[in-house]
Amino acid sequence: NMTHEFKTPIATISIIQQVISDPEITKNPERLLAYSRIIGVETKRLNEQVEKVLNIAKIEKGHFQLKKESIDIHEIIADIEQQFIHTLNENGTGRLHIALNAVNHIVWGDRVHLTNILFNLTDNAIKYGGDPVEVNIVTHNENKNIVIEVRDNGYGIDKKNLRKIFHKFYRIPTGRVHNVKGFGLGLFYVRNICKAHGWKLSLESEEGKGTTFRIEMKL
Repeated sequence: NMTHEFKTPIATISIIQQVISDPEITKNPERLLAYSRIIGVETKRLNEQVEKVLNIAKIEKGHFQLKKESIDIHEIIADIEQQFIHTLNENGTGRLHIALNAVNHIVWGDRVHLTNILFNLTDNAIKYGGDPVEVNIVTHNENKNIVIEVRDNGYGIDKKNLRKIFHKFYRIPTGRVHNVKGFGLGLFYVRNICKAHGWKLSLESEEGKGTTFRIEMKL
């Protein structure tokens, strides 16, 4: 599965390279621009896959270190919103709702890893959401902490799979989830980053009613 995830974008880029090597392609600038965009998308996808494998390797070897700093959670969420809302609007496949209700939203953590885990949770919510997709990212303060919830309106997760969902390489074997590509590393990574920070990670899910991932962070 991992090999396939690397070979697919490489194969796409290789095919496009052959096409744009034809001198006649310059006579069709719109087609050339379309191919250029595809190369950009596939290159980004390939880089994300490499980063996932490298991050997991670092975690397992105990070689990764957190570079903590003061972070405005709401700024991170606003950046993620901009990354995804364009895709959803462009494809007309759903909506992303943001409710930043936390009054205190400054935490001490690693900006890169925090951005990565919120990106992963949002990406999963969109991939596994309903038709159309409805994703909610909500913040609020609770017990002098900040809570972030990422909710989707998808098919939900069967109870027997809930306890395995954060395991490395685990992917739910049935239904629509089976058709979504990936390594099964995203939630394993999310769990380990939360654990390293001392944040509480939990999830609620019910078949047919969607899934909510919840992270409680100390302020």
